[in-house]
Order: sequence, then structure tokens, then C-alpha cells
Amino acid sequence: MATNSRSGISQGYGKKRDCLVDGKTHGTQALCCAVVDYLVYLRASGRKTTTIGSYGESLALLGRKMGADISLLDVSSTLLNETVASLTAIDGQPQKRRSQTTLNRHRSAYRGFFRWAVETKRIPANPARLLGRSNIESVPTQPMTLHEVHSFLRAIHHSNDPLRVRDETLFALYAFTGLRRAEALQLDEEDYNVVTRTLQVKNGKSGRPRTVHVIARLGLLLESLRRHCGPGREHSSGKLFPGRGAGESLTTRQVQSRFHYWKAIAGLRPALTIHSFRVGFATALHRQSRDVVLVSRALGHSDLRPTLRYIDLSAGELPDWMETTFRQIA
Repeated sequence: MATNSRSGISQGYGKKRDCLVDGKTHGTQALCCAVVDYLVYLRASGRKTTTIGSYGESLALLGRKMGADISLLDVSSTLLNETVASLTAIDGQPQKRRSQTTLNRHRSAYRGFFRWAVETKRIPANPARLLGRSNIESVPTQPMTLHEVHSFLRAIHHSNDPLRVRDETLFALYAFTGLRRAEALQLDEEDYNVVTRTLQVKNGKSGRPRTVHVIARLGLLLESLRRHCGPGREHSSGKLFPGRGAGESLTTRQVQSRFHYWKAIAGLRPALTIHSFRVGFATALHRQSRDVVLVSRALGHSDLRPTLRYIDLSAGELPDWMETTFRQIA
């Protein structure tokens, strides 16, 4: 029975073709050829470039461990589990270990890939079906306080740095909108509407576009940036934050470097990261509005659960709120 099932699944996928990975001729059920098809499927499905790249890296690692030309039919649950278990160690670096966060990213990629392989009838059963993710306690990101935001932006504004205009606008954008790092870097000049003072975020994490309100101070910075022709704007090509080459945006690595540069000048806490802007934005907005749904919409979340990880629902404030709420009738 198993033989018939395997034969039936194999039908239509036994042809040979030149592999795009190593240039050799393999059956289309070879892992490397299937990975190429899977990445094409992800692109056709509209998945983000960063997501596709991440999946590609995870599957390339699996190919190096198992052998790129191994047939999918030979990947059993036991073999896959043994391979994933071996990923903890980093080849050539015996003193280092991959974090559980990184391993969870690889596990997710393998689960998605083998589920697709079953759905496209390349294999009869999913060897990754029982491959679970590790339950880990993530370290919460420290929110940047409004005072720290003021100090950070003030350090940029009062400097003579040639990239002052660009950097002040970029980091003010993070602080006053709560945009994710990549969302801000993907913005085009046309995404800012000066009349309505809104930004159109086309490539959010969930893939859904959304409109973001721009406060007056940030609006002035954005208008100043668009008029600016100095350093950092040599190759705008329509990009709000252009990179070093024509048509390119700033990279996350470049922004990370500038963030640490200004953080040191402003004398802020070492624990703060770029993500601290987003968490600080959510925390400040919630303290002012006390509306979790409003904060969730501002962050672009489709679910309240991730929003609750961003805002500080301090248990110490509960007694005061209870006293205030029921004072008139108690």
C-alpha cells in the first residue's frame, strides 16, 4: 500500500532537469529543485522579499546538512528531527550555539516547505507535521520614554552632522508613528500626502496596506527632507530614505549604525534598540488614551494579543483606577 502511494505521488515529478542550485541534473523531487519551486511559489503568493530570503537561508542550511540532491521521498520524520537537532551547533564554531529563536525560525520554514510539498503531491506525508517550536520567554524590549526621545532627537537637531536632516526625520518617524524599521525604509516620497498629513504604508508586516497619521512636527520634518538636496539625498529616485545606490533604500544595517551613533551622543541607556521607539510609542499612546484597540490599530496589528506585549499594563495602577471608577457609588 505504501509502495503504491509513493509511486502515485512520484508520478509527474520523476523528470530530470538542470538544477538552478548546483547546475547538475536531478529529479524534480530533489530537495534543491523543490526549494527553488517553493521560493517561486512564495514570490507568486506576494510574500515579502525578506520573508522569502529568510526561508531560503533556512532551506539552504537544511540542504547542506542533508545533501542538496536528496529526494524528498527519503526525508523521514526521524531524519528531519535528527537534522534539526544538529542545527544547535554551528559548523566551524564549536564554542557557539544557535539560539532557540533562530532555531524556531528554521523550524517554521521547514514546516511550511514540507506542507507545501504534500499539497503539491511531491510527497505522500509531511515529515515536519510534528516538528514543534520551542517555547521560549522572549526578553521584552525596553520602551523609549518621551524624555529619551526628546534627548535623542535634540542631539541630532543641534549637531553639525551632514546627515542631520535625514537622520532626524527618520528617527522622528519611528518615534511619532511606531512604524517598524523595514516599513519606514520602504517608503517612497509619494507615500506622504502633505495635504492630509498621512503616510501610506504599502508593505506592512501582514502584507496589508494602512494609513498612518503624521503629527505636525513630523510633517514639517518630512517636508524639509523632501526639499533637502544635501548628503543622504544624492540618489533619491523616489525613495523617502534613499541608500547609496540609485533606486536603493537605506539598509537596516546602515540605520542600526546611525542609531547607535546618536544614542551614544545623547547618552541614553545601552539597552535601548530601534524597536524601543515602537514600544515607547505604544506605551505613551496607551497611557494617554487608555484604549488598547486604538493602540493596536496604530501599530498595524490585526490581533490584540501582540499589542498587549507592547504596552505596560502596570498592576500597580489598578487600585487607583478602581478607586476612581467606583468612588461615586461606593
